[in-house]
Amino acid sequence: MKITNHLFFALLFTIMSFSQNGQKNFIDQPYIEVTGQIETEIIPNEIYLNIELDENDKKGKISIEQQENQMIVVLKSLKIDVDKNFSILDFNGYYKRKFLGDDKVTKKKHYELIVNDGETLGKVYQALDRIDVSNIHITRTSHSDIEKIRRDTKLKALKAAKEKANDYAKAINQTIGRALFIQELSTNNINSLNGNANGIMIRGYSSAYGARSKEYKIQDLNIKSITITASVMAKFSLN
Repeated sequence: MKITNHLFFALLFTIMSFSQNGQKNFIDQPYIEVTGQIETEIIPNEIYLNIELDENDKKGKISIEQQENQMIVVLKSLKIDVDKNFSILDFNGYYKRKFLGDDKVTKKKHYELIVNDGETLGKVYQALDRIDVSNIHITRTSHSDIEKIRRDTKLKALKAAKEKANDYAKAINQTIGRALFIQELSTNNINSLNGNANGIMIRGYSSAYGARSKEYKIQDLNIKSITITASVMAKFSLN
């Protein structure tokens, strides 16, 4: 009971002091509430590829280890840092039963490769195609400075909100004062590439991977840009 009474008197004292000082809560004074929204469009410089090697894909008896070595040699020839940008995701084996003959274990490996631009991506597709590695798809795209770009976009959205508030105030011959309240509403990435390369266009072709003909050369792959959107709500005092 004593604790309850102490809390009641402390709260009452706070309210009386607040009233005596003549201060107002922001909802008790004229204010303007606005929302600023900004979009920033960037070209990805991190393109994540999933590559699968499966011994069943080869007509000849080429082991998964031989295929892997061939692939690494090809990637190094394209000046790709395999120590930094190439890694194994998983490795498994499965039995393949034969009606006649011995059963055998077939091995399968998944790799992740990161390339930094559409030109390199095109060269990778073309070079791996030469060694019959065709099970490749893009899992996602990103940017090395994505967090900094998100933060800058939020700040621009807040500035946009302030500019909007200024314009509204001028329209009624008033001015805005200090910010009373700021809230981040949302920050999203849209148009980033996910799944089976649905955003890739091979130059001169409409499909994701283009024709499998040996007669054409992949010059470049146009990667969808990433659009970062940020919305900020702010309340400013109105003078």
